[in-house]
Amino acid sequence: MIRLSDVWYRYPNSRWALEGIDLSIDKEEYIYICGANGSGKSTLGYLFNGLIPHFFGGTLKGSVFVDGINTQERRVSDFLSHVGLVLQNPDAQLFSNTVEEEIVFGLENLGLPPHEMDVRIEEISKMIHIEDLLDRTPVSLSGGEKRLVAIASVLCLNPSLLLLDEPYANLDWEGIHRVRKVLRDIHLKGKGVVVIEQRADGTMNDATRCIVISQGKILFDGTPEKANDLLVRSKLIPHYKKRNKPKDFDKNPFLEIQGLSYHVGEKEILRGLSFEFKRGETVAIVGKNGSGKTTLIKHFNGLLRPTDGTVRFQGEEVGGKAPSEMAVELGLSFQNPNDQFFKNNVGEELMVGPKAIGKEEKTWIEEVWDIFDLHGLLDRSPFRLSEGEKKRVAVSSILVMAPKLLILDEPTIGQDGRFRETLAHVLSDLEDRGFTIIIVTHDLEFAKATTDRWIVMLDGKVVGDGLPDDLLDDVRLKHMGALGWMDSDSETSSWIKERETV
Repeated sequence: MIRLSDVWYRYPNSRWALEGIDLSIDKEEYIYICGANGSGKSTLGYLFNGLIPHFFGGTLKGSVFVDGINTQERRVSDFLSHVGLVLQNPDAQLFSNTVEEEIVFGLENLGLPPHEMDVRIEEISKMIHIEDLLDRTPVSLSGGEKRLVAIASVLCLNPSLLLLDEPYANLDWEGIHRVRKVLRDIHLKGKGVVVIEQRADGTMNDATRCIVISQGKILFDGTPEKANDLLVRSKLIPHYKKRNKPKDFDKNPFLEIQGLSYHVGEKEILRGLSFEFKRGETVAIVGKNGSGKTTLIKHFNGLLRPTDGTVRFQGEEVGGKAPSEMAVELGLSFQNPNDQFFKNNVGEELMVGPKAIGKEEKTWIEEVWDIFDLHGLLDRSPFRLSEGEKKRVAVSSILVMAPKLLILDEPTIGQDGRFRETLAHVLSDLEDRGFTIIIVTHDLEFAKATTDRWIVMLDGKVVGDGLPDDLLDDVRLKHMGALGWMDSDSETSSWIKERETV
């Protein structure tokens, strides 16, 4: 179906992103493409439907054919029925007023009659279990819910091959399980599936073929079983050190939440939350998509004001302060890094915070740049980076200010195993330096490796607060679905404990 012959490509004013790629993809294959951040995975995918060269420009050498059609000779729209692409960042793909209108948009472009559109909407929404989201605006959805809607909007076009770039980013264990099942079913029905993904667990079991990209070249092309050792050696699969950090904390709360509730119109997002963080703690806030995690942390620095209840930081009520004032001591890195950028290049972006608060500690700033390997990105636009590179810049832009309280919302999204290992080491070092850290994540393995306390949320409430092992073994939480289910093929307690023995 897809044929690439001696393909070389580079973005405008950049080095070669792909070098001498020869690749054939047949219909009905299920292919898993992986590689380190910046290796060229997404770039390779953009060739499959003509986004390269028609949208991204740059220089393309060699030939790319999709179903016998030369992509350089036709428009991107001509390939919609051939290759359906679900982008890394769902916000870049969703633009309608409601989820139903989002799905309808593609169907209208196909010229389908209203009755057939209704049938397709019903089928797709049931398949991905988003029936309850159809009347919602995409802007109001959680990151994981947006991902499911983006997949639905492409699936409804019934393409011959479905191409997904980081489809599990922002998804909880239930969402991952759901999407994987959908992709398996699609493959069994005779469609081709290509998944570009950093998280090897699960995808490796589903795929029939694995392609590993390294520095713009194909490093491996074969069965998933034969790729496993290479993924471990290349640190595409992370291996975390076991935590052993017993601590005594100050009895006075560093950040205190009392009776916190938050409403949007008639909808209650947070319901009577009360807990506290001690100075020097590293805590994970975990829970399903839509449980209120991101909404909660936006109250910590005053971005949102509670409908009821109070938030106190170092004994002072946050409600009386502006977010810019809070930024001196409390740093929040957003789930979507695009919400955090507004400068022309990465170097300027990284210096905005230190300059604003008058805290330009050059030694520390250089250390952060080294840790996150940013020197090669400093002159580039943050908006033209890969999603993984954007996340590194976003986290670094907060860390360079050396806040007393560091809050990271989904820091491992789009990151390879090497980065996740590095970030775990950095957070451990920050703990030793006295930082207080809060991590919001669906990556339970990363949370287990970096924190000693979890706060579990479900439907806007705290349903668990304690040691990770105790919570993972809590039968009550399992029945509630708050931390997944005991399934060796999903990201749950049994899988995490199995990995720890390796």
